[in-house]
Amino acid sequence: MVKEIALRLGEKVMPKAPKILLSNGDYCIPQHYLTYHHTLQSVEALICDIDYDPRYVVFAAQESESIYIQVGVIGHDNYHKKSKHKANDVKLLFGRKWRVEPELPTSEIIQTVFLAIKKSREHEVRELFKIQLENSTTTPFNTHIDLPLMAEFYKPKKITTNQEALKTSTQTVDEILALITYDHSTLSLQSVQQRSNGIWLVDINVHQTTRSTLPEMVDATLYLMVESLTLNSLSRALIAEVVRLSDHHVDQHFSYKGFHRFDPAIDITNIADLSQQTRQHELAVHFEREFSKTNQQVDLKRIPTVKAGLLAQKHKHIIEQFLTDKIHPYSTDI
Repeated sequence: MVKEIALRLGEKVMPKAPKILLSNGDYCIPQHYLTYHHTLQSVEALICDIDYDPRYVVFAAQESESIYIQVGVIGHDNYHKKSKHKANDVKLLFGRKWRVEPELPTSEIIQTVFLAIKKSREHEVRELFKIQLENSTTTPFNTHIDLPLMAEFYKPKKITTNQEALKTSTQTVDEILALITYDHSTLSLQSVQQRSNGIWLVDINVHQTTRSTLPEMVDATLYLMVESLTLNSLSRALIAEVVRLSDHHVDQHFSYKGFHRFDPAIDITNIADLSQQTRQHELAVHFEREFSKTNQQVDLKRIPTVKAGLLAQKHKHIIEQFLTDKIHPYSTDI
């Protein structure tokens, strides 16, 4: 006799859904045989089983009928004025809100928290990358830069020729790194080498200070590939690498009920095997109809409501380039 399979809050089994026998002898009901009716209470229960860095506090809240997740970061205000704040002052700083639909599968809600933490951390990482230009400290990769203003007024400066060609590659990189700090750490060149295809391999050491906070930067060496040894090229390669390392840190340490789903140490063949076990079987005819009907209903809920206007006209023009029969995925008076 198959024992009752426990469900989480917000989950319900589709009528006549089969129980799947796994290779370890246990039975399960995989997520594609469930329907979801998540509430604030069920989302909060999921968050209680999620662990990462305690400085990233995950909130769940509700506005009218809409549930959302929001990450609060316990840390320093990266733009505080030293005259008004002490160096050790910390705040709870909030990121954007991530909407959670009631019919979203439980696994996808957990992944939404995962992504929200990643993007909150990346937001901080981008603000911690600083360049000294013309006696001023700038954060060119921060996410607060005025994009409409740039689109209207940005003009590239003309590059003037000088004696840069007389400098060695080591001197050039050293001078660039002297302008850059990351998370209050300084950077120094370990080695630089040009490959036969013209690409430069640049190895950079990170020297943390007492104000540095990011654990992935402890005794770190950054390995970059760049097409040219310029401030722009090296800076863009550096920000890409530190964002990658930040994402990797979340991959390693994010867990749900102690399971580190996104850790690269988890063998993908084992993940694939478990997934196959839940899908490689025949469905009874009576359930197959129910399964198809339920999935169609969920898909219909995800179609946005479109009103006539400029954006609708833009969408119509784009979609009609791909749909030969002019059948739109939504009904509207475009």
